[in-house]
Amino acid sequence: MERIGVTGASGFMGSVLLPWLTGGGERHVVALTRTLSPGPLTHHPGVEWVQGDLMSYRDCATFVAGLDAIVHLAHTNTPFTSNNDLPGDAAMNMIPTVTLLQAIRNARTQPHVVYPSTGGALYRGEGRTPCDEESLVEPTTSYGIQKLMAEHYLRLGVREGFITATVLRIGNPYGVLLPAERRQGFVGVALARLLGGRPVQIFGDPDNVRDYVHLDDVMRMFEAALARRHGWEVYNVGSGEGRSVRDVLELLQQFSGRVADVRYEPLTAESRRLPPWIVLDPNKARRELGWEPEIGFIEGLRAMCEQAVATP
Repeated sequence: MERIGVTGASGFMGSVLLPWLTGGGERHVVALTRTLSPGPLTHHPGVEWVQGDLMSYRDCATFVAGLDAIVHLAHTNTPFTSNNDLPGDAAMNMIPTVTLLQAIRNARTQPHVVYPSTGGALYRGEGRTPCDEESLVEPTTSYGIQKLMAEHYLRLGVREGFITATVLRIGNPYGVLLPAERRQGFVGVALARLLGGRPVQIFGDPDNVRDYVHLDDVMRMFEAALARRHGWEVYNVGSGEGRSVRDVLELLQQFSGRVADVRYEPLTAESRRLPPWIVLDPNKARRELGWEPEIGFIEGLRAMCEQAVATP
């Protein structure tokens, strides 16, 4: 049976990915988390949970032993907060990644690594043309810089022959409610605040345009990336269409039947640095992997809102 490891398994993306990985019963999933609590064990039957810290080489070495593939989700910052503490940001994100890679190199098992990078915080976004994988990358936040650094470390690992790797530059994923206090994941956070009768906070320019892609489509891309198992490649994971924050908020109110109390937070240096228009070109994934988004934004957002409103 194939063994797949997942770091950051108890986070937002991990909690969605685990059921997809274990659904067919053909994989043994080893999920790494820093804090082991009863919740993850209950919500994801069939997953072997391992408590460990990616800052620890010993924990990394124990985790990677015998794995055929690794989905490296663990990441701790957001574009809006990453520039506040540059040394701390680098320590919390890059040291765990390179420690994990060192453990893999020493284990000599050559797993395939799938890494979720970023689409919205990486590309420069010149003009109004969707960014493909060859577009200029010029991250303006420490968050984007860390993601790009991780990509380069993975490329190094492929060149040295101790891993193969697929990097996914994901747009703005949506599809589930998120904790109302989060600073990332506008759709899920805004809907949670609407349904809870709390103000919806806008931290950047409400006319900024981003590419929103449904989590079900993102999960299908993870499946396609895990199936590659050779070389090195980077793929955009987006819809090819852009929506402004203002437009998304209007649709959320329409589909939920709630009226938002919108609070526009003062623009910060970090929010001013974010490109005003980033849309991803997904054609490379379509050509090479047969992947394309299947859930349109209106359809996906309406279904998300209806489900959230109907759930007690």
